[in-house]
Amino acid sequence: MAELISVRPEAPEAAAVRRAAEALLAGETIALPTDTIYGLCARATDPAAAEKLYAAKGRGEEKGTPVLIGRMDQLSILTQPLHEKIRERLYVLWPAPLTLVFPAKDGISPLLIQDGGVAVRFPAQELCQAIARAAGPFAATSANPPGEPPLEDALRIAAQFGEALSLILDGGPAGAPAPSTLVDVRGSAPILLREGAVPFEKVLGVWEEN
Repeated sequence: MAELISVRPEAPEAAAVRRAAEALLAGETIALPTDTIYGLCARATDPAAAEKLYAAKGRGEEKGTPVLIGRMDQLSILTQPLHEKIRERLYVLWPAPLTLVFPAKDGISPLLIQDGGVAVRFPAQELCQAIARAAGPFAATSANPPGEPPLEDALRIAAQFGEALSLILDGGPAGAPAPSTLVDVRGSAPILLREGAVPFEKVLGVWEEN
């Protein structure tokens, strides 16, 4: 059964961050409250960890998984080189509950890629930032069996996934926040893939201004 540690997502204890980073660096699958909902997480640059994540989720290989970063320079680990103008736009838009699809870098696990793109988010939440800074970018898929609503608290996650996880960070009930906005920015203009917490008009405005 997974180890359960209480955590304050907006002001996480150093010990909780350190334990989560150790688990990710060891190739383990963990659960934690992200900036939107609870997620099942694994280190993004470890192909074996990505396979364990998909096995824990009980999902096929038909679509990619978002990757969370803790610093802007971690994008280079995941994406093809980006034009300086795109980077300027990102400094305006991030950190936020906004997931952007970029051309994936060679060597990224195919499980994290869909149609040649990798979905990346730089969350404003301190817990995710701190863990990503300590362990590197990590993949985060919603904590629920495929086709079912996301689980909103750590005990339910433990009951459903506990045998497949080494650690669950308990940040209290997740409630029902809006999902992250999902936008493909690989072309000449952004394409909205999913509406969410950040208005698409804001993304369009930043793209047009910069």
